[in-house]
Amino acid sequence: MSASSRTSSVAWPERLRWIDEDTRADHGLLLPSDHCLYFGEFRAQGGWTAGAMNDLIVDFKRSPSRIAASARARAVQHFKDRAIATVACALRRQFARAAIETRLTFVPIPASKLPGEADYCDRLLRTLRLAFAGLHADIRPLLRQRASTAADHRSGTRRLRFEELLELTELDLAQLREPLRPLVVLFDDVLTSGKHLRVAKARIREAFPEQAIIAVLVARRVWDR
Repeated sequence: MSASSRTSSVAWPERLRWIDEDTRADHGLLLPSDHCLYFGEFRAQGGWTAGAMNDLIVDFKRSPSRIAASARARAVQHFKDRAIATVACALRRQFARAAIETRLTFVPIPASKLPGEADYCDRLLRTLRLAFAGLHADIRPLLRQRASTAADHRSGTRRLRFEELLELTELDLAQLREPLRPLVVLFDDVLTSGKHLRVAKARIREAFPEQAIIAVLVARRVWDR
């Protein structure tokens, strides 16, 4: 039995933790003005054997093509769905109902593939919608890429630079028919360099210079030393 079958056993912390001066050094593009919270740590290159959080992240990020190619596709899809449900449950516990319904706009970091492509994955949007189902939550896919890119965790040594990703990322103006709430919460799975968060903040602040923004991550990447 693979570790993936134990996703539901992840011991979640009671509260999100802030990226502070010590942990920010692990994420080279983050600035002191970037306010980020995270649940746990993902051990780089550790695979699912590196602990419960790695186990969950591996399931959470499984691509549609890899699921389809598996001899146990239905079981693997079940593990992914369960990982999404686990993260959604943890998210729901972090926010008061009044804040969810009046003060927060949740924005998923855009996928690296465009909708309609074989490996497009809407796991972040699905997680937010599941987390706050039944509440008057403001959940918006406000950002999008104009072209598909290789996902950073599968692109080897050639990853898009900040400037390249910024050029490809834009606001979806159709998502701005209603005003943003006082605090935008960017949501992503794993914090690596901080590039995607910085790009998202830059694009939002271009249109709304005074908008308050924080980020919530499932995990931050750490390296074994």
